[in-house]
Amino acid sequence: MPSTFGSLEISKTGMMTYNAAIQTTAHNIANIETKGYSRQTANYEALVANKSAITVQGFGVGNVNVTRERNEYYDNKFIRTQSAFSKYDTDTYYLNALQDMICGNVTSDDKSRIMDAFDDFYASLSNLVGNPNNLTIRTEAATRAQTFAEYVQNMGKNMQQLQDEANIEIKTTVDQINAIAEKISSLNRQINVIESYGNMANDLRDQRSVLIDELSQYAKVETLEKKGTITKTSGRQTDELTVDTQFYVYMNGNTLVDGYRINHVVYTQKDTYTNINDIKGLYELSWEDGTDFLEHARNLGGKLQSLFEMRDGNNSTTLEGYVSEYDASTITIKSKSNFASGDDGYDPTANFINDTALLNIPTHDGEIMVNGRMYRYDTFEAKWDETAKEYTYVFKMHDTIDTTNDAILTTAVSSKMTVSVGENVSARGIPYYFAQLNEFVRTFSERFNEIQNQGHDLYNEFGIDFFTSKTPTQGRDYVMKEGEHNFNTANMDQTADGSYYYMNAANFKVSEEMIVDPKKLACKAIVKDENGNITSIGNDNWENVQKLSELKDDSKMFLHGAPDSFIQSLASSMGVECMKAEHLCKSQENLLLAIDMNRKSVSGVDEDEEAEDLMVFQQMLFNQYKVLSVMNQVLDKLINGTAV
Repeated sequence: MPSTFGSLEISKTGMMTYNAAIQTTAHNIANIETKGYSRQTANYEALVANKSAITVQGFGVGNVNVTRERNEYYDNKFIRTQSAFSKYDTDTYYLNALQDMICGNVTSDDKSRIMDAFDDFYASLSNLVGNPNNLTIRTEAATRAQTFAEYVQNMGKNMQQLQDEANIEIKTTVDQINAIAEKISSLNRQINVIESYGNMANDLRDQRSVLIDELSQYAKVETLEKKGTITKTSGRQTDELTVDTQFYVYMNGNTLVDGYRINHVVYTQKDTYTNINDIKGLYELSWEDGTDFLEHARNLGGKLQSLFEMRDGNNSTTLEGYVSEYDASTITIKSKSNFASGDDGYDPTANFINDTALLNIPTHDGEIMVNGRMYRYDTFEAKWDETAKEYTYVFKMHDTIDTTNDAILTTAVSSKMTVSVGENVSARGIPYYFAQLNEFVRTFSERFNEIQNQGHDLYNEFGIDFFTSKTPTQGRDYVMKEGEHNFNTANMDQTADGSYYYMNAANFKVSEEMIVDPKKLACKAIVKDENGNITSIGNDNWENVQKLSELKDDSKMFLHGAPDSFIQSLASSMGVECMKAEHLCKSQENLLLAIDMNRKSVSGVDEDEEAEDLMVFQQMLFNQYKVLSVMNQVLDKLINGTAV
């Protein structure tokens, strides 16, 4: 039988429910411009009471909960796309910076590009053909050569500064990742506390979603929510609610956040180098739980992947071979070129280097990677085998090797597995373009000096090195040695003899003697008389400087052709990489905007819709007031008018 005062209770539930709906709508309107806010919906349903086998009596309406409108598919799609966009955006920045260094300001009239400086030098050199005794032209040629060398040096130093910038940005990015992880962990705790009492922590969940979006800029992330149920009682209604009990964030194959626990990313500065021109103190990462971070993993994603690729990318051109032998203090690496298919350790892809122009392993404090383990070396010696036309590299190790218990090296020798000096990173980053410049200055300088050394200067003496480099600490010019020969990096400061391996874009220079006295430019060719004695052909002989001039068009000097073709090819390759990165960046940006629009169509707040809902809920609340007014009159008549 219906209760006499049941209608008052029903009116009460209606007022409470629609008041909550109005508050929810007002909250939505207030947060229209709030970043990451999700539209909230007040969910309500009919209440029942006095259930029996044959009847159910209604008892008004109840506010079950307030939920936020989200689409998990769009959320996951957004963070994946944002990760890709951030990677290509970072690629674009660093590749454009490299392009500016190599190609210069192509819209400027200034002679700023490396090709312009090279052409200016050769224009002066060509003027000496027919005028070999003109000191003014000789001085101009030496000066422009110095300008060209300084331009190359500045490019090298600017690349090292750019690598340093990427290195610092890696540290900053890791700090930001850890800070976001701390915030997510704190929100997990707050959300669980609130929802343990049966309330939905929608606004806190929105804050966490914003943090996940932000985190996806730095690396590719995945999230997992383990669900649980709690019981919520509202009046006479009892419901089971699904709530978050554990929230996980995964990054680069490991767990970053596990509920309240954080597995921080830790950075430390390396004592070793991977490439010859690396700056000191590059950061390497690890997980706080001791797991390797795998910095160069292809699925790392985001800004962090781009930074590591730009900082370390050498296009997989480091030295590879096999460990032929080792003792307590050395490891010897040889080529696999003589291995045949079916031989133990056969690896046709192994990149053994016999050309010092292409060798870019560190002179000191380098790394030998053997089956995932790093062995640090102090210096190394390169021994040339004239018969085999190959180098053997003997590395002096930093730490003493346990020759009886080192299973990794023992296995490496017996199986002839491929080992590398430094780590191969397939991307084309700063080390790769630095190596291209190294190849250019080494190859060109060797050919130029070879001809220069064969001629006579104005003092009727053999020409000295025109291009050279300095010893690391003492600053003396090397006497460069053409052709393959033995060298030991432990003696780089003790000997004047310099391998072209010692020369790189950062220390490439014109000989000090040549700058001080341009008469030492060997313009004259030499001939031998009938007795085999070397003679010159007078001061007006300019045959040797003509040979130097013709080097500019020597199409056999490089794989890409002449020196200017090499530079043009490098600039073209750089331009293609930039255009590719910019295109991918733009396409990902457009995709990101489209996904965000779709996401906002679900989660966003529409001002007109909310205003309409507000009027509806207002009217529903007024209706409850009318019910209350009618019941007041009925009960007044019943109690006071009938004297019951």
